[in-house]
Amino acid sequence: PNPITRGEFLVALAAGGAALASPAVAHDGGRMMWDFMTGYIRLLDQKRRERFDAIETPEDLDALRSKVRSRLKEMWGPFPKEKTPLNPQRLGVIEREGYRIEKIIYESRPRLFVPVNLYRPTGADGPFPATIFPPGHAAAGKAFPDYQKFCIRMAQSGFVVLIWDPISQGERVQLWNAKDDSPLAGIGTGEHSVLGRQCYLLGLNLMQYRVWESIRAIDYLESRSDVDAGRIAMAGNSGGGMETLQFAGFEDRLQAAVSTCAVATFRAKTEALLIADPEQILHGTLRHGIDHPELLASFGPRPLMIGAAIRDYVPIAAARSTYQEVDKAYRLLNASEKLVLQETDDTHGLNRELRDAAVRWLSRWLNPDAPKSEEPLAVLPEEDLRCTSTGQVATSFDPSSVLTLNQAYAEQTAPQRSVPKTADEYTVFRSEIRRRVQNITRVGPLKRETGVLVPDRVFDTADFPKGDAIVVSDSGKDDPLIRRSVIDPLIAAGYRVIGIDLRGWGATKPALEGYQVRFDWDDFFAYRSLEIGRPLLGQRMRDLLGAAPSRTTHRTWIVVGVGAAALVALHAAVIDPRIDRLVTVGGLLSYRSLIDDPLATEPFSSYLPGVVRAYDIRDLYAALAPRQVLVVNPMSSRRRPAGRVHAWEQLDWASRVYELNGAADSFRLETKISSLQMRQTLEAWAGAVTC
Repeated sequence: PNPITRGEFLVALAAGGAALASPAVAHDGGRMMWDFMTGYIRLLDQKRRERFDAIETPEDLDALRSKVRSRLKEMWGPFPKEKTPLNPQRLGVIEREGYRIEKIIYESRPRLFVPVNLYRPTGADGPFPATIFPPGHAAAGKAFPDYQKFCIRMAQSGFVVLIWDPISQGERVQLWNAKDDSPLAGIGTGEHSVLGRQCYLLGLNLMQYRVWESIRAIDYLESRSDVDAGRIAMAGNSGGGMETLQFAGFEDRLQAAVSTCAVATFRAKTEALLIADPEQILHGTLRHGIDHPELLASFGPRPLMIGAAIRDYVPIAAARSTYQEVDKAYRLLNASEKLVLQETDDTHGLNRELRDAAVRWLSRWLNPDAPKSEEPLAVLPEEDLRCTSTGQVATSFDPSSVLTLNQAYAEQTAPQRSVPKTADEYTVFRSEIRRRVQNITRVGPLKRETGVLVPDRVFDTADFPKGDAIVVSDSGKDDPLIRRSVIDPLIAAGYRVIGIDLRGWGATKPALEGYQVRFDWDDFFAYRSLEIGRPLLGQRMRDLLGAAPSRTTHRTWIVVGVGAAALVALHAAVIDPRIDRLVTVGGLLSYRSLIDDPLATEPFSSYLPGVVRAYDIRDLYAALAPRQVLVVNPMSSRRRPAGRVHAWEQLDWASRVYELNGAADSFRLETKISSLQMRQTLEAWAGAVTC
């Protein structure tokens, strides 16, 4: 089956538009983004359910499995081209009653060191069944007490268990401040956010790094003589449960799986206001019709336990609903006994009841004669389980990191373009950039979108206007600073000015009464936009280009984009020649800078999946030649005004393209100018041109 298209969405909307906000609700600007996004996701989920319900044979499930695996490869991004040597080092052993813990470090990629604890039964040589166990988001990683208890129970039941510190947890903080001997961007989810956002720019997902480490964990187990390679399972809780959810159906070597406190649906998690970590947010997953039921059904008919806590923030109703959908797949495969939903009346976590159930489940299928295990009375301190001498890979070795690997991948894959030297070469270049912008932003039809309110305000000049100027800003059309610094000088230059609030900004900035959240709403909707396969920047481009014709009286316009809206305006100008003059104020200078700077503060809604592999901001400006462009106070990755030398280093390439088009004077750059100077510059620039 094909993924849902925009045409299908509009047909469904026309047939049953109640899924979106009613006209009365749509004019509640603070709710508009929520109503539109949840309505859109419900329609996608309805389409997905219809396709899942249409599965009737094992062959249909084979086709689903193939689709899921293909799409996962696409959404995770490409794996390394080869499996490099693991180079395992056994750095210590802790002997315990009935089992031992081996402290190991190996390399999942060259010099990307993975600290591992391997729990192994004693008193026999094996080979034993084994389980890989990627931890959830606990800062202690492999040493988190509940995870130690699970590993001990499994070892007592005759299993080898491999648990490791995931990226950004335990001994594997990737961004380490050597000066202060502390994490640069926090531990766990804080660092995941930084690294995950970088991955999107490269067309990757942070989960690609995680699942590759699960692949290499299985490789390591297969290399050991005390492991039965035909009896390997996977278990995970919370973030580790999400990894299991995504990976288990992808990997044929796994013979059983347990996912706890993770299973729901992407729709339910949105409605429960769970913003999620970047590695859990796959670009385009809902557009492709892939949700938790499809991921788990792809694992059938192998044994699968879903663990759920009734009072978890992961919605229990969605876990039950997903179980019902997956149960249909298992029944089609005559394997209903190989699927179970284990509930516990508790909050989020791998509690004793879920641990007991997981041990019994895996033993039933992979080690039916397993000895009875008992809940351990005590666990070891985190320090005892460390594999490094300093407590951090970053200070014990000279390691690679996700940051350095991302930077190397950007260097390998970013386009290396020469300045077009002829008119024909420039035409080819401009067409290529336009096509890539349309593909990456998924802007869609250049018309207003049903259910989206785009407020405006018109500022008329007293005389006959020279033309129309459209102003868009991330702070909204009614911001007094925008009025003084941008709108007033355009009026003084003789233009009729239309201020437009693109979705989520100004009058439609999310403000939901009664909702208390700890995240930024712009980030929340930017992540949801990735899941539906429509980046938020592209949606805002559509607002601009869809609303402008009905607001203006001229065929072409000046467009001014301020702040994060500068990138929206710039992208829009590339694909729409009706924007024949462009001003960007405070816009990002380079997408590549977001890869090079781990402390970048550019709003996430500016990020586009795979953009660094397709073009950079200089290419967008160059594609506008010979149209008139004024770049004012461009910003660094940390939203600081760039100096003139640095700005020209980034934009000189675009300036040379203008020169070769005989329009050198049409590209102008002003850096670090004051508000007064900006007023004067903008009035003079606008006054010197006519539409």
